[in-house]
Amino acid sequence: MPCLQSENGSGMDYLLFVAAEPSGDQHAAHLVRSLREKRPELEFGAFGGEGLRDAGCHLFENLMGSATMVVGFLGGLTRYLRTLRRFDRVLAERQPTAVVLVDSPGLNFLLARLARWRRVPVIYYICPQIWAWSPWRRSKVIRWTDLLMPILPFEEELYRDCGVPVRFVGHPLADELAKYSPEAGSELRRDLGIPTSRKVIGVFPGSRHQEVQGLADVFCRLIRRMAPAPEEPASVVVSCCRPEFRPVIEEAGRARLLEVEIFEGDARRLMLACDLAIVASGTASLELVYFDKPMAVLYRTNRFGRMMFRYFGVTPWMALPNILGCSVNDGQATVIEELFVGDPCDEVVRHAHALLYDGEERARAIDRLRRVKENVLRPGGVEKAATELLSFLVEKGLLG
Repeated sequence: MPCLQSENGSGMDYLLFVAAEPSGDQHAAHLVRSLREKRPELEFGAFGGEGLRDAGCHLFENLMGSATMVVGFLGGLTRYLRTLRRFDRVLAERQPTAVVLVDSPGLNFLLARLARWRRVPVIYYICPQIWAWSPWRRSKVIRWTDLLMPILPFEEELYRDCGVPVRFVGHPLADELAKYSPEAGSELRRDLGIPTSRKVIGVFPGSRHQEVQGLADVFCRLIRRMAPAPEEPASVVVSCCRPEFRPVIEEAGRARLLEVEIFEGDARRLMLACDLAIVASGTASLELVYFDKPMAVLYRTNRFGRMMFRYFGVTPWMALPNILGCSVNDGQATVIEELFVGDPCDEVVRHAHALLYDGEERARAIDRLRRVKENVLRPGGVEKAATELLSFLVEKGLLG
């Protein structure tokens, strides 16, 4: 049952945000900025990262370290319990008007229970992806929240008539990506000394150490097997979001006799600059959809993980562009190629090569990407989320 009984004893309206992943941290930060514009008197706290801190939140704990650092089981468990205790202490001392959770159900389901126990309303922004994995989690989402703000059109239907208000707001990526000029790609090519006539393969191995370590060699194998003809050379540029990832990427390139350029700047500039993307599963695939970039998506998992997906997955795909493409591409649901970690099969190699050099196949792929973009990635989602959140709090008497 909904809580809706916050007893903020601090004399001010206070929102507490939680984002445990870098992408969620950025999305939450944009929402905080929009809320500040509408209600300057609001105060904000956060368990998140630098994005939320820079947006004006008091950062109680930086959760980004636990998402990217390799720690042992006991070390990870100790950090997890410490976060729970600190979160509960903040609830007790600050008595926030509401808690706003962003994605990351593994942690946020526990925090939602703590908040409800403390009689603090819970708002879920960017709802857990139950449509891709573990649909039974729907009952948890409903049980521990007071407002759901999904960002994908079909998610609204999943939660309809659940007893909890559901307000579709749109994907926040569109607002972020709309700020990028197409010229940013051309500028990066010039900075790297790559001629405009030369093809660029952009490699995006992820933002976590485990991802980069597990995928860098597979990426290089795939590109090596594509074997572009001498008269059609291509530059390989790898996005390196953290300096400590550089040695792993360099070693993977050397092992496969592949010459790569490592780029440590804004990955979205490389997305605009590339002709083909080889990308780890995640938000980056949707960013590439916005920029109309053909791609192949790779997943780091073992045989057990593949078996679990086969038996418990809700859709035949794991990549969000393919799931979204099911309803917008006239039955042509496969928008991009998906590949589990292992030796790249001949069909994937052929398809990746065609996306780079075959004009007709490349044009068809871009057309499918644009259909998804036009239906899902429309600007205005962040402002709508802020409006809906404030409207809900006012309607329930939680905000003056």
